[in-house]
Amino acid sequence: MKKSIGGAMLFNIVIIFLIVVFAILAGTLSYTKAYRMNSKIINALERHEGYNAYSKQEIENILETMGYLKGSTKCPEKKLNGVIGSAQPGDRYQYCVYLFDNDIAQFDKNRQYYSYGVMTYMTFNLPIIGTIRIPIFGKTNRIYRFGA
Repeated sequence: MKKSIGGAMLFNIVIIFLIVVFAILAGTLSYTKAYRMNSKIINALERHEGYNAYSKQEIENILETMGYLKGSTKCPEKKLNGVIGSAQPGDRYQYCVYLFDNDIAQFDKNRQYYSYGVMTYMTFNLPIIGTIRIPIFGKTNRIYRFGA
């Protein structure tokens, strides 16, 4: 009973532990990058008060600088507070911008505003399984329509 755990068994436990630690580290880094992209896109939308030519150019510059996923994507339907957002995919990068129009606050029926939702993706390219994409969704603050 002196050597109840063998060298091979201990070696297998160490290998499994290392695989789990590196998987958690890779997931954390990918989530951080996708969340950072999501936050920067939301800031650009709020700064330019919507998804227009100015915000689109700023988003493209940010994504190019940060090295985000290139390619086109198909945006899934997104529903928020009973309002279905109209999706607009990015031209060169894999992100989606949703416009939630006629989003009226329940506590104040007189003030209309709109908001945007942004979906970016965490991606993992695994050799045997292939590419795994996990969506990250964020929402802008209210953008009010003045004089409407």
